[in-house]
Amino acid sequence: MDNAIHLSEVQQLNLHFLLTIQAGLKQDRVATSYKFRLDPDCEALLSEVTAGDLVALAPSMPDESLFLPIGNLPAVLTAPAGLAVTLRRVGASLPAGKGAPLAPAGQRD
Repeated sequence: MDNAIHLSEVQQLNLHFLLTIQAGLKQDRVATSYKFRLDPDCEALLSEVTAGDLVALAPSMPDESLFLPIGNLPAVLTAPAGLAVTLRRVGASLPAGKGAPLAPAGQRD
């Protein structure tokens, strides 16, 4: 009998994110809360649940990402490396899909 939990790619990603955040909170609560933009309630909950609880929860999470990309992800992906950092910081405050549209390939600098 196979007792392994079979998760979709999205469920695996959600679990990995949650476990990563939880481990980060144990090492440096302030930095992790800042990096992942956790509000105090999320921070407290993720600190209280066990890794086993998260693993048990993973199969019941829907096949939708719990973590959305930054709002200007297309601009970050197509920008020169030096500019990508700045764009990422700006895009982090934008809702997903709300970034500035990209210029057509022939019109980019």
